[in-house]
Amino acid sequence: MADAVPTTPPVAIQLLEPTSLWQGLTWAGTITTLLTFTTVAVLLTRRYLQRTTMDTEAFLTARGTQAWPRIAWSFYAGALGAWAIATPANMAATGGIIGLISYAVSTAIPVILVSFAGEKITQALPRPLSLSDFVLWRYGRVAQIFVAIICLLNMSLFVISEFSTMGSIMESFVKSSQYPIIVVVGLLTAGYTAFGGLIISIVTDQMQGIFSMILFVVLVLYLAIGFRPDLPPFPSETLGATEYGWTTLFTLPCSLIASTFFSEANWQRVWAAESKTALRKGALGGALLIVTVMTLFGLAGLLAMWAYAPSLDAQPQYANLLLFYSLGHDQYTWIGALMVMLAVTMNQGAVDSIQNAITATISANLFRTKSLTAVRVAVLVINIPLMVIGFFTLPALNLFLITNLLTTGTFIPLLSGLADIDRRYVSGYAMMFASVAAAVSLTVYGWIHEAEFGAGFIWAWWGNGYDLYAFLVPLVASIVGLIVWVACAEVLFRVAGIQGQAYSAEMKAVLDRMQAMPVGAASAETVVIGAAGEDETKKVEA
Repeated sequence: MADAVPTTPPVAIQLLEPTSLWQGLTWAGTITTLLTFTTVAVLLTRRYLQRTTMDTEAFLTARGTQAWPRIAWSFYAGALGAWAIATPANMAATGGIIGLISYAVSTAIPVILVSFAGEKITQALPRPLSLSDFVLWRYGRVAQIFVAIICLLNMSLFVISEFSTMGSIMESFVKSSQYPIIVVVGLLTAGYTAFGGLIISIVTDQMQGIFSMILFVVLVLYLAIGFRPDLPPFPSETLGATEYGWTTLFTLPCSLIASTFFSEANWQRVWAAESKTALRKGALGGALLIVTVMTLFGLAGLLAMWAYAPSLDAQPQYANLLLFYSLGHDQYTWIGALMVMLAVTMNQGAVDSIQNAITATISANLFRTKSLTAVRVAVLVINIPLMVIGFFTLPALNLFLITNLLTTGTFIPLLSGLADIDRRYVSGYAMMFASVAAAVSLTVYGWIHEAEFGAGFIWAWWGNGYDLYAFLVPLVASIVGLIVWVACAEVLFRVAGIQGQAYSAEMKAVLDRMQAMPVGAASAETVVIGAAGEDETKKVEA
């Protein structure tokens, strides 16, 4: 009989203590990284402004100016912030290998879907300033305000989660104050975004994306070469194909697809692409970058739980630091410092994208006729309260849960307008009714689940841990609500001749305004900042 194979139990490990020298060098590298990207962004913007005049539309959309490589890097950098350091590893630890794969794929797929939906929108509206323009044209003013509020909430919570996650990394891992990094990132990104708008955000996305990918490759090589070889048997009961992991095959795609459609940052990449081909190739390239990085970040968390079994029960906030646990006893060496620099690079790229996106949404609804100065001031003002809330270092997964649930019950009613572009069945009121029905249904489900309204509300919107039915309920309710409203409207029309929402003059004016914009019938000459800072003149299809 063969001898039993000896097994090595997991080596329980907690975060070690950094030296003052390591902390100082890490802060120096972090601030240098932020200042370098900011300086380059300002210099490129100045060169761009010397060659062309920037109006509000160019500031917010960079319309038709970007080739597919830059669109790909921008999709990647805008989608993955500091949260990608924390939540994929956390999800792998709780959802196992299935949760890891589900999270990676679910983060990438929405980029491709947005590109296809964006093509269909621009076929109907040639020059939208934001998603709000489409909603106004398709559903009317009330629906426009309704969707804009959801978009602003979705994007604001994303920025807050970014500030909170970066602050948590500095506080819990670097063991220093969280406030300086939040203030520095917030002010620097708001400053250069207010100066250069979307086009400079896309240019910095490319630089930040390439730099973060270099650091990412260093991490992968380090783990591949130096990770402890004497792993214990794989704990399949906790990290394998678990029951919770299987549920993420529905909850994560549903939630991430829904929330992506309500982020103006993704739509801005659609407007900025120089052609349909550039958009499609850029979306595919961005999706491949996203799925690669998300998979390996999640794998690092899974390895940390497998090899080191960190005890997170006493300090659950450390669940966001599993990537750093995977470094073992080398947490506070050069590789740990590089991972902090990786986090802040991704943080800066995501924050500047969302800052510009929030500004675009507000401008499309309030400042369309205002000067560019008013829009720039809006960028700065919007960022201040978001930074303040970010000081509280709220858990990223819970913040995402709120918007994921809200948008899960809204995205199908919103996109149904693309299937019914002639307004035969789906009106703005049908879209809003279905969305409200979804939110009410989820709240009632939480009430039933917890047998008490207050506790049920908190569980439904904050603490359900991505429960399968918490996502299934609003999704189904939104579809049922949409069908009920459309059916009732059709009955009223056939029986009583009562017409639903008509194509109003205000809705028609959106398309008329875009068709009246002075763009050449064949092409328009646009100045684009080159990858290395040089100016390139391109012919962009009108």
